[in-house]
Parts: sequence; structure tokens; C-alpha cells
Amino acid sequence: MDAEPIKKRLHRYYDLVAGGVCLIQQNAEEQILFVNTEMLKLYQCDTESDFFQLTKERFAGMMESEDYMPLATRMNSRHGDANEGYAFLSFRCYTRRGVYLHIEGTFQKGNLPGVGKVWMLNLVNKEHSMAVSDLDPVTGLLNMHAFYQRVEKKADELRAKAQPGDLEMRYCPVYLNLTNFKVYNELHVLYEGDRMLRRIGQMLKSKFPLSYITRLSGDNFALFVPRAGLEIKIRDLCHAVNDEIHIPNIMMKAGIGSLEVEPGERRRTITAYFDQAKLACDSIKKDATRFAAFYHDSMRQSVTDRIFILDNLDKAIEKGHIQVYFQPVIRTMTGKLCGCEALSRWIDPVKGTLPPDSFIPVLEESRLISRLDRYVIEKVAQLLRYQLENNLPMVPISVNLSRYDFILMDPLAFVEHIVEQYHIPRYYLRIEVTESVLVKNRHLLIDKLQQFHQSGYQVWLDDFGSAYSSLNVLQNYEFDELKINQGLLRYFNEDSRKIIRSIVLMAKEMGIHVLAEGAETKEHVDFLRSLGCEKIQGYYYGRPMPYELLREHCKKKGWLLETLSEEQACDAAGLVNLITDAPSSSTVKTMPRSSARTMPTRRSSRHLARAAARNSTRTCGRQATPCARNS
Repeated sequence: MDAEPIKKRLHRYYDLVAGGVCLIQQNAEEQILFVNTEMLKLYQCDTESDFFQLTKERFAGMMESEDYMPLATRMNSRHGDANEGYAFLSFRCYTRRGVYLHIEGTFQKGNLPGVGKVWMLNLVNKEHSMAVSDLDPVTGLLNMHAFYQRVEKKADELRAKAQPGDLEMRYCPVYLNLTNFKVYNELHVLYEGDRMLRRIGQMLKSKFPLSYITRLSGDNFALFVPRAGLEIKIRDLCHAVNDEIHIPNIMMKAGIGSLEVEPGERRRTITAYFDQAKLACDSIKKDATRFAAFYHDSMRQSVTDRIFILDNLDKAIEKGHIQVYFQPVIRTMTGKLCGCEALSRWIDPVKGTLPPDSFIPVLEESRLISRLDRYVIEKVAQLLRYQLENNLPMVPISVNLSRYDFILMDPLAFVEHIVEQYHIPRYYLRIEVTESVLVKNRHLLIDKLQQFHQSGYQVWLDDFGSAYSSLNVLQNYEFDELKINQGLLRYFNEDSRKIIRSIVLMAKEMGIHVLAEGAETKEHVDFLRSLGCEKIQGYYYGRPMPYELLREHCKKKGWLLETLSEEQACDAAGLVNLITDAPSSSTVKTMPRSSARTMPTRRSSRHLARAAARNSTRTCGRQATPCARNS
């Protein structure tokens, strides 16, 4: 490695930063790789050699021995906001001249080209920073404490001048967040990420010259700004920042709060009003069409709901308040029930039904989703065992795995344990993962999903078309089936028809089966049939429902259940592109070779052979009775 140009480049960036910067290798030795000029001043060292001699080039040498703790341990202890990738640290040390200091600051993980994984520390003298500096060391903006102090003073002045009954303040709190900024740090080196944050700080000062501005932590900023013309200024700022970063998945979002206090309402602390602005910002994090949101009281309710969900998850599982519902899947070629998807429904005896989109994201963000997924999988296994023992009709049931399932546990080991415990054929469990599962840890996931295949499970890609990485996902992973995202049918127009048609034809060419979600009307169903889409799931055929209601629903609709041999035949026929736009009649069970325009590709043939072998041989425990499936 040619170290000198790298070191010069690091000095060019980090010598402009307020505070001492230190880069430390992420290994057991925690070797110091670089220090900026301010760090040398902090430790009263004239040269870098003096600093390395003082510290023995190790992080442990920067502090009193009783204050030492490995950086990895500090990060795992979650000091600070772990979600932002930053953590705080504080320690005591002696400088080269024997001065005793109390040091504090932040640190984060990074990756330095030519060096590898590093820790980046940003440190200041605690006494000096409290007495002299009110600035954030990275951006040069006000630090958080100074910001809140000044905003509190300004808010008191505004309230003193406000007329009785005049609830509209001339200033309001704003919370800004750069969504997915970690991607920027992954694509660039650490100092480039900090340079971008400084650039954004300059843009904020230019756009709001009479305002109070701070970087709260990581990639979050806060403003206390005049209310007049604010929305237009925020819009222009977000567009300018997005253009500066120029990465589609990274966007500036804003939440706008208010200092209004209703008559008789107790005045809150100033930080509470910025918390409200943060709630507004968080509400649009995943909405690519919106750049700003105003706080309203319903957002406060969402916080209350979040607390309820986290506090009551285990109780809800134990008491059976979370139930497993089943949504039917229909084979377009035969009109038979060919499967179900297992979905969770939370029905609290006091609060009533909690919508899945209210509790599942909370469990995802809190990394508790694996508890729910394990519960659903076991409930599905219990149902399959019940069906086997009572010679009841059976179809495969798909279950969902979250990306956190692959991080927090070994999902294959758990599924295999459940299969062995309840003695159910693997054939009846289908594994669904969404594209979000596959965005990170690609190589790990390729191996994990391949292990599911090798163990005899079908693996499906859920919500296809909902993320920008769809085509890369199909190239890098091997799936038995993809489920077209229901959003493409929700906005049913000519463009969505073209997209769905392209997905179906592409999947057939790749030897992947297709299921469309979200079909609600006959128009939807007729269109999907005309494309040769093999399976359909949606309200047109039935909403998610408890198992007993599903049995009654099937009898009422007169649906027969698809057999194993029928599935193999239909799967083979479903991968064939036909001369006409329409697949075979809904009463036809197989597709003759003579009617095919093109036969499956080489990959398709391998896929069919593997699927047939899996369906016929990979089972565990008692074998299902084929004649029971249509009873």
C-alpha cells in the first residue's frame, strides 16, 4: 500500500475538522493508523511520532488503564444511538506534558480503501468544549446542547411577545434526516461522508441564515426557523441536498413541528417539540413521493401504539391474541386451490384488531420480528399435523421470513426443528422472503437460501417489483416462484399492465413460476389469466381468514384442492409460452407439447427436474394421503 498519498489526503480532510480525529484498525490490537493535527494538539504532541510513542500506537494507550474498554464492546453496549451507527465514549488521560484531561466524543465504524475496516474517533477536551466550543466538530454547526439552550431562550422570548390567544408562533422546530445515508458511507470512504455532512451544513446555513441549526447525531439535523415560507424553503433544500448526493436511495426528509400550546395544556420541554418534528419526519421515511410532513396528534398515538406493541408482544403470543390467518391461492389453469399464505393478525381484547402494517414494521425496527415469525411457523406446523392426523384436505402453506430472521437466528435450523418435532412433510412448507432481505449480506443469504433448497423447501421471492434491485435479485439468487407486488394491480392502468406482462414473460423465460398478489376484481383476474400467470392471490378469491372459515369458504366456492401430481403437471405447463395470449382453459389440467410455441429453457428444464424430485422425495415423518387432498 502506498501510504503517503492516503495520509496526505486524510490530513487534507480531517485537519479542517473541529476536534481530534483518530482512525483505529478494527481488530484485537486496535492499532492507531492516523491522527489529525487537532488530536496532536489535544495530547500536546509536537509530531505524530510523539503521539505514537506516548500511546504505543494502541487505542488502549490513549487513556488511563481503568477506563479502557475495546471499541467493539463499547459499540455493542449501545452507548448513543446504535441505529445511527454512532456511539459515545468518555475517558481520562495524561498528555505528553503530564496534563490530566477528561476526553469525550463519538466513534463509528468505517471502511478505508487500502486499509480496511476502521474505527473513526472524534474527540475533544470535555472541560474545554463545555467552556469554549459550542460547535459540532464535524459540521461546524451548533452542537446539540448549545442548540437547545439557545432555542429555549428564543422560544421564551417569542412567548413573552405573543398576544393572548395567538397560538401561531413565528418560529417552529424542524427535524431533518438523510434516509439510508449509511449507503453513502459504504460507497465512499469515511472522510467523504463527513465532507458531505459539512457540505450539507453549509447549505443549511445558506438557506436559513437567521436560524438556529445543529447536527443532532449521525445524519440527523435540527432547525429552529421562521415559519413564513418554510415549506417552499424546505422543498428547495431537500431537492438541493438530493442533487448534491446524487444517489436515488438517499433522500433528505423533513418533519415540521409547532410550538403551539392549547389553552390549559402544560408547556413541554423544548426537546419534546423536536421529538414531535422527528415523528413527522419518520412518518414519510419510506414514502419516496414526499419530502416533508407536518406533525399532528395522530402521530403521537402511533408512539403510544408502538409502546403497546413492544410491551405486549410476548403476552399476545402466550394468550393467543395473535392468530394465524390463511389467504387462498388459486391456480388459474384449473381453478383449484393450490396453496395458502399464512399471515398474522393481532386481535387484542381491549384495543381490538391491530392492522399488520401497524405492528409488523415496529417489530422489524425493534428486531423482535423473529419472535412473531417463529410463532407463525410453529402454528402452521401444528395445523399441518392436525390435518395429517385427521385425514383432512391439505395444500402447501407459505410462511414469511424477515431479514432479521437471518441475522438474529438460523432460520433453516428452526424450520427443520419444527418439521422434525411435528413430523410434517417439507413439501407443505414454502419459504417466502422479500427483496429487502437480500439487499445486504448478499453472500450469506445466497448460502442460506441454497441450504433451504438443498433441504427440500421451495423458496419464493415476495413483493417482486417493490424495490429497485429486482432484476439484480433474480440474477444473483435462485427462486422457485416470485410473487408480483400487489401495488402493480392497485394502480391498474396501461403502464402497470405492461410491467406485469413483462414480469410474467421474463419469469417463464427464466424458469420461475409466478403468483400475482392483490387481485380484487374480475378484470384483474381475467387479465392475469390472459398472460398465463399461474397463480392468483387476492380479495377476489378471499381475504385472510382463520382455518375453519377457510374450509367453509372453500366448500361454498366449490373449490377442489390441487394434488401433488396436478401441481407437477401444472408447474411444467405454466413455464410454457403459448401461441395466443390466453393460457389453457380453466378446466384443462395439463398442457400438450404440440401447443407450445417455445419450450422451457435449459435453466427451466433443470428447475422442473429439481422441483419434481423435491416434491416426490423430500418429505419428513408421515406421508400425506394423496386421496385426502380432494376430499
